[in-house]
Amino acid sequence: MNLEALHYESLFHALMATIPSSILILDERLAVVTANHNFLEKSRASLNSILGRRLQDIIPSAFEGTALEAQIRKVSAFGDTLHRQRMSYRAPGVPLRIYSYSICPLRLQDGARGAVLVMDDVTDLLKLSEEVRRMQLHVASIVESAGDLIISTEPNGAIMTWNAAAERSTGFASTEVRGSRLADHIDEPENQEVEACFRNIAEIAENQPVEWPMRCRNGTSIPVSWRLSRMTSGNGEVAAVVVVGRNLVEQRAMEEQVRQGEKLAALGMVIGGIAHEIRNPLGVSSAAAQLLQRGVSSPALLDECVGKVISGIDRASLIVESLLRFARPGPIKETTRVNMVDVAKNALMFASGEAAAGTAVEWNLPSAKGVYAEGVQNLLELVVINLMLNAFQAMPDGGQLTIGIRRVSRDVIVEIGDTGQGIPESHITKIFDPFFTMRGGSRRSGLGLSVSHSIVRQHGGSVSVRTAAGVGTTFTIRLPVYRAEGGG
Repeated sequence: MNLEALHYESLFHALMATIPSSILILDERLAVVTANHNFLEKSRASLNSILGRRLQDIIPSAFEGTALEAQIRKVSAFGDTLHRQRMSYRAPGVPLRIYSYSICPLRLQDGARGAVLVMDDVTDLLKLSEEVRRMQLHVASIVESAGDLIISTEPNGAIMTWNAAAERSTGFASTEVRGSRLADHIDEPENQEVEACFRNIAEIAENQPVEWPMRCRNGTSIPVSWRLSRMTSGNGEVAAVVVVGRNLVEQRAMEEQVRQGEKLAALGMVIGGIAHEIRNPLGVSSAAAQLLQRGVSSPALLDECVGKVISGIDRASLIVESLLRFARPGPIKETTRVNMVDVAKNALMFASGEAAAGTAVEWNLPSAKGVYAEGVQNLLELVVINLMLNAFQAMPDGGQLTIGIRRVSRDVIVEIGDTGQGIPESHITKIFDPFFTMRGGSRRSGLGLSVSHSIVRQHGGSVSVRTAAGVGTTFTIRLPVYRAEGGG
């Protein structure tokens, strides 16, 4: 044997030893000419024990239910390679394995025909493929049974998948929308926002909810809250986009039901308050009128009864007027130049009867004689009166009332502060509600702050409050400055 032959023989044995597949070289009788290390290891046999033996005797179970022998003879006879066939094989003491095999024709040294059988154990690969398939089916089942709209798109927004919830919500089948752009199914002008989003898909903030109304087959639109999530490839590029939408139709209907319930509850509270507030002055008027009906001889008692009747009627009229103003807060049409310093002084004269003994008043007024707002004087006086009465009620044992008035740019600022216990945080959002009061024994209707808030809004202004437990509360009224002085 020359050196070149030795070289090729050495190369042949090296390849046979290192190839991870199981290899058998067979002659035309299907007798084993040689086998590689991988086959010997898996079959738990030695090379000497199998040389010259027929394949059927070595691995008889491989022939069960297969045409392996006929395939090898055909390849050996006609020289056509057979690729990627599959068979089951169980070696002694080894669980059943699945092999993928190929058969190649081969000319032996004596010129006889033979074949090479190359086998690969694919059992674990098939199990993995089956597991992957089950996972894919599982994921697909989740997507199809989900109540949310789940849509996958290409990076440019072209629709790839469209789940059953999307079909139910819009009336469009997945076959109809596949390939179209998601923006084509969104109402204007939000569809332009969708287009811009996909143009910059690599920079968008993921899972940030956005609301885009979706078009349906019947021509209507449904509100949908969307969240976008990018799918990236190994190099970090966006490969696809998953778009999950929550159909808000039922949620909006429930919200509307809640709002209606809140309105009915508020209406019930208003009706109860009206009945309670009007019953009191009418009761007093009725008692006084009954005394008058029986005849009153004492002039003093007669005057007191008449006064009670008139006072009760005035009280009831004031309640009705406050309700009307609260219910119909139309714009103020006829306004004048109102000196808010005079308004505060007049209001204090009216409200001071409610102040507890020892209550002090601190004024923070500008050096000028007046600060002028645009408005209706008697309405603005009612606002300040209500805030002062509220402050006095917050200080039943006395304290300090602070009244501040100033002009800031084009606004007139009026501040009414007290040194009471403050407003609990849980009540802050309710203080402007009609008939809301924190004092069950109060003689007031609970309409003061709500009416004041309404009047200030009619004037184009605002009312805010700041409070601290144990320190006190300050209401701030912001009104437009008198227009003739707006530029000063």
